[in-house]
Amino acid sequence: MRRVRWQTWFDVIVYVWRVAEVYLARALVVMKSPLLGANRINRNIPVLLVSPGCFNPPHLQHLRNLELARDGLRRINYRVVGGIMTPTHDHYKKHKKTLIEYEHRATMVDLTCQSSSWVKGSRWEGGQPTWTRTAKVLDALQSQGRIEYNEPNLITKLVCGADLLESFAKPGLWLDSDIKTIVGEHGIVVIARPGYDPGSFIFNHDVLFKYQDNITLVYNPVNCDLSSTQCRTLVRRDMSVRYLCTDAVCDYIVRNNLYVETESKGE
Repeated sequence: MRRVRWQTWFDVIVYVWRVAEVYLARALVVMKSPLLGANRINRNIPVLLVSPGCFNPPHLQHLRNLELARDGLRRINYRVVGGIMTPTHDHYKKHKKTLIEYEHRATMVDLTCQSSSWVKGSRWEGGQPTWTRTAKVLDALQSQGRIEYNEPNLITKLVCGADLLESFAKPGLWLDSDIKTIVGEHGIVVIARPGYDPGSFIFNHDVLFKYQDNITLVYNPVNCDLSSTQCRTLVRRDMSVRYLCTDAVCDYIVRNNLYVETESKGE
């Protein structure tokens, strides 16, 4: 009888050990992931999220991406103090012919942010004499944020989709020094998009792999591939963009007769 009990307890111990091995192996996989690295360290660092773009027009997915980014950083113990949407300068029109005037886009960003308690628009970029590279925008907004939020250690992090991340590999589009500044000194929060594999891209990009600890990948549980291009197309087709953009932006578009002109192919 004692032998049977001993064997029973031995079987239980073996079973528990095997279960523990499985969970330990899973934990090691997570901790060794090149996409997490030091992100899992408890750091309570103040972060200002920055979402740059044309915002032509701004739509609800722009706000949603910032919400996803904030959720992702909170899980790894960053302290998000605010979010910024910064419309690109009018001089960027040489790269994007469909870009409407900055004042319209900045106003629509301000209207969009009225529905958020923590995201606001910034006009710093539009107030510069010419188009400013993203790395310098992050530097400038970080300096402003440290004063505004009274956080001397505040850092700005770029919020972008996986499509923008992969544009780092396009020849001539990004300076290597800017990529190093963006990823090495600030950091990126990448929102997953259908059809993209940011993990593989980071692994195969030398600079991104080097600074992988500053990259946070955020899963989007509700896939929505909404784009400003789609919004402009709907307006040209005399269709509503309500519930894709905020009501205030929808009214502003109608009131100012925006996006009604035909866009040339390839623009």
